[in-house]
Amino acid sequence: MADDFDTHFQSLGKAIVECVSLLRASDETQFADWLEGDQLKIANGKTRALQHLLSAYGGMGSINDILLEDPQAQKRFRKLKSEIWKHADAMLRELDEGGYYINTR
Repeated sequence: MADDFDTHFQSLGKAIVECVSLLRASDETQFADWLEGDQLKIANGKTRALQHLLSAYGGMGSINDILLEDPQAQKRFRKLKSEIWKHADAMLRELDEGGYYINTR
């Protein structure tokens, strides 16, 4: 389980860095800041940041509503969003199944 978690952690970090770069290049600072903030918290062991990260994907005005002008950038952005979700969700599930994650707030 630890190896899987570490793999997801590394992949999540890489996907967030690239996604933030794309967002900043398109002046989409709200979600660039959101992703960077959560990445820092996750790196510092704040597992609740995984839930916050995933909450960027829901509702009106979510990260899913962003359309980048450059079609190639938009295609890469869609892939990165999917990777970020996949890895963050897998990490949260592993923490939950392992009994390490306790939602107190």
